[in-house]
Amino acid sequence: MSADDLAALQREARRGAGEERALPSLSLPLRVQPARASALGFGPDLFTLTVLVGNAAVRAEDSALLSRNLGPVVAVCAEYDRPLVALGPPTLAPYSLVRARLQGMPTLRLPASGWFRTPLRLEATNRRARGAPRRDEALARATRFFADLEQAWRKRLGAMLEIAWPVYATDHGGPLLDAVAGTPLPELSLR
Repeated sequence: MSADDLAALQREARRGAGEERALPSLSLPLRVQPARASALGFGPDLFTLTVLVGNAAVRAEDSALLSRNLGPVVAVCAEYDRPLVALGPPTLAPYSLVRARLQGMPTLRLPASGWFRTPLRLEATNRRARGAPRRDEALARATRFFADLEQAWRKRLGAMLEIAWPVYATDHGGPLLDAVAGTPLPELSLR
């Protein structure tokens, strides 16, 4: 058994013991593999950020993310405390959740299935991925933001979907690498 497998088993045991909250079971599609991340100067360890999505559902047969047609689809990255302006690939808004009240909450247009468009398909979260430190605190802040948003809009956003966003970190600090699009993200401490 490799050291990575052993570490993954230890994390699973901690999750079962309630030491840390389980990572989301579904993830945005991982496009950048660890070898490519290392070649770009990032560490090979895969981390996940948490994206909360309102007014969306996952189709069971193919894990496609679709709008529930009950109102605007909105998404937030909990660890960055920022709204998302797109999910495929994920794009952070240039302002925080605090500023979203003044700037406006961006709504997302999820691609629907049709002749020329395919929906965003999620995949199982990599079992070797690690969650960000202080993830529970970030989720609590994002959940409070969604509660405030529901009250301001006077609309129910429904159950929040938790989706993992795979990223790589550098060993010496600095920006993260988005493992979906292969682009750099703002600096965030994951160690």
